[in-house]
This record gives sequence, C-alpha cells and structure tokens, in this order.
Amino acid sequence: LVSVGVVPAMAMDGKTSETANLDIVDPAMLKERTPSFINELRSKGCSEEEIAEAIVNLPRVSYISGWTEEDNKRISPLLQQGREGINYSMHGEANIMAENRDSGEDLIPSGMFLFDTVFSGVNGRVYPGPMECSSGGTKYQYLTTHLGKKIGSTDNWIEIGVETVYWNPGHYYIFTYDNNDVGNEWVTHYDLTDGSRDYNFEIYVSDVEYQEGYPYMISWEGQVVRTGFVPFAEGDLNEVHEYIRDDPGSFSDVSTSYVWDSYVYYNGYGVWWNEQLDAQLANPTYLAQNETEGVYGDFYKPWWSNAYRIDTWIT
Repeated sequence: LVSVGVVPAMAMDGKTSETANLDIVDPAMLKERTPSFINELRSKGCSEEEIAEAIVNLPRVSYISGWTEEDNKRISPLLQQGREGINYSMHGEANIMAENRDSGEDLIPSGMFLFDTVFSGVNGRVYPGPMECSSGGTKYQYLTTHLGKKIGSTDNWIEIGVETVYWNPGHYYIFTYDNNDVGNEWVTHYDLTDGSRDYNFEIYVSDVEYQEGYPYMISWEGQVVRTGFVPFAEGDLNEVHEYIRDDPGSFSDVSTSYVWDSYVYYNGYGVWWNEQLDAQLANPTYLAQNETEGVYGDFYKPWWSNAYRIDTWIT
C-alpha cells in the first residue's frame, strides 16, 4: 500500500519506462481518496508489512450510520434472492452476454471489463440514479465492481455494489461479497435513500502474503466496511450493471447509472483507467451489452475527467 503513494514520483522522473506512457494518479489525489487510517500509517513511515497487519487487525465487517449486524442478518438473505440458485461468476461466459438461470429468472449484465489479472484494486465514483425496479419487469439491479481471479476452474472474487429490489422501491442497499468467506459471503452494510449523487468506493488487495492469503480491504465513502483474505494478489476487474427479470418475461426501462473517475492499482502504481492504460494491456477495456434485450452500455472519457465513464441503461 505504501508504494502506491510514493512510486508515482519515480514514474514522473522517467525511471521506469514501462509506466512512462501511463496516466499516473497524483499523490495528492491518492491521499484524498485513501481511507484515513492508511494515510495516518503512511505519515508515520510504516512499512507495507505493517500496513497489511493493520488491515488484518481491523474488524472483518463494519456497518455505516447506525446499520447493525441484526439489520444485515435480517435483510441480506432477502437481497440474495436475485442471485440464488445461480452458478454465478464475475467473469461470465466468453461473450458475457447472458446467463440462463435455474431459478426461472435471467440475468443480463452491461459494463466494462479488464481481463488481464494484473490489478490489485480499484478506486472510483458511482452514481446510481433511480435504478427502477418492478415486479413485472426489471426486478433487481446490481451496480457493482468486482476484482477476482480464476484459480484453475474456480472463481474467486470480492465486490462492492449498490442493489435495488422491486419490493422496496426508493432504497439502495450497499453490499459487499466475498465468495471465499463461506457462510458469510454477502453482507449488507447500509440502506441509502438517495441515488442522485456520487459515492466513492475502493477495493484493494495487499501483496503481503499470509497463511490465509492476501489481505484485502473494501471501503465506501472512505470508511473501511470489509476486510479479509483472498487467494490472489492481482486479478481481473470490472465495473458492471446487472439486471434481473423473470424468464419468460421482459425488462422494463431503467434510467442511466454510471461509474466514473476510476483509477486502478497496477504494477505498484495508481493509474487512471483510460486509453493510456489500455495501450499497455494485452486485453484492453471491453464493453458488454445486449441490444436484443434492450440493455446498453457505453464508455468514454469526458473532457473534464481523467478516466473513463461507463453509462448503463435499459430502453
């Protein structure tokens, strides 16, 4: 973690040719968007091993603004209904278009993906928008970011996202997922009632290895909400919007949501996710959408931004 804050200066000095063409995140921006306890440790000169140990010693799960463990136990099983009975994967199939589901529902994703297994995290901003749901159309929505890796044929991933459900309109549930935390994979951390603003999120995996794996932390608005271990130091990455409807059935219209201003942790650097990063990768940013279902996406770099914005909607 420490290297993320100090290495960019080396890149700007031209000492590392591999990163000379990357859009390195300014150290002041990294500091602004890093959880405060990490910044405090950095300011004390703590080593990466010491910072990893601090992450390991944090509570495994934290809640936001009065949300409690009892709230999580009450609501999480209900929120998981949209993914129950699914052989769910953050990678999907080769064309990442649709998943047919045993539960009588279909999930269709739209978003952007990086398949290079070289990223140790991502920090971005998400704007949910209305995320409309209905019992007769788009029943559930997940606006989510995944970091993971296939080890053999087995998916391993962590994620943070916002979910809406047809049975509780106007609520936006902040959740995390860790498919290695058996019995406690899904955790709900908060119930928002405002989707009309930007929220900051982060996923980060340390490269310090423990017997249990590599420590990770996930934060929302600068608060660390989940820690744990994953069996990888680097993984694939996506920012994706998932929609669920009955099968047979059809989606109803969904307003535009977007994720933007994201930087990734790559090769020890904070790097803006844009075309300069893509130029360094064997598998640059890939867009998934399904026009047959009316599920669309678009990614582009606004003139006022350092990074891509990914818009997703149904019409």
